[in-house]
Amino acid sequence: MSKLEKPKKDEVAALLSEVEIGGYKIKPWSFGKFKKVYPTLTGVIPALKNLDFKKPQDVMGEKGMEAIGEILPAIGPMIATTLDVSEEEVDGMDLDRIALIGLTIIAQNLGTIKNSFPLVMDQIKALIRGI
Repeated sequence: MSKLEKPKKDEVAALLSEVEIGGYKIKPWSFGKFKKVYPTLTGVIPALKNLDFKKPQDVMGEKGMEAIGEILPAIGPMIATTLDVSEEEVDGMDLDRIALIGLTIIAQNLGTIKNSFPLVMDQIKALIRGI
């Protein structure tokens, strides 16, 4: 699409898609929301990058449990910031709801997350150099 070409209505609808899960409305991040969520991604992105499952049953193996252990501490703050709720509210959710909401947020914003990965890695490298 050229810079002057207007986006089609269905493209705009896809960008603004909204999902409701358990009374929470989840929609793709705006730029302002991304700025708020970004600090929480430093824990989520490296864990997601390490997911390398060859077959579905790998998720239930040792590798899957390690990945879940890395993602869980980081996913709560990401969900809380995305939904504008307290981390205590997220901590009170059952694991199924957290998984569904977390995966929905990640799926809706996968392009943004993938594009931010180099920024997160630069931040992590800077932290490591400072230690």
